Amino acid sequence: MSEPRAGHRTLPHTADTRVQAWGPTLEECLAQAVLGTVESFLDISGATVTERREVRLDPAEPPADRLVTLLDEVIYLMDVTGRAPVGAELTRDRAGPLARLDMADLAELPQIGAVPKAVSLHGLRVEERPDGWLCEVTLDV
Repeated sequence: MSEPRAGHRTLPHTADTRVQAWGPTLEECLAQAVLGTVESFLDISGATVTERREVRLDPAEPPADRLVTLLDEVIYLMDVTGRAPVGAELTRDRAGPLARLDMADLAELPQIGAVPKAVSLHGLRVEERPDGWLCEVTLDV
């Protein structure tokens, strides 16, 4: 059975959380990485969106740096606002990549795993493949 064109999953790791995401475009891969990060520790199936946040990414940054920047911002927003992304969409316009994050209150979402505290650079991987993009990232918990 082949993998769907876009998706994410957690991978085994001894102490931290490792997320793998894939998509036909870099933007879809990054959006899936956001969802994989959140779903690694929250059940978002019954989430109610309370606001939308936008995160502008630097088009000059390499893809791996964009992933780190985006996930660092997700962790920061959860810590500071008490909200987590339950939907993610990345697009490109003249100014470059733009992430739109549909946010829900953390207090309303069941916690099912360890909360990430930071993005690790160890084992970070973002690569273009013949069938699309693949991202792998380790989250310190």
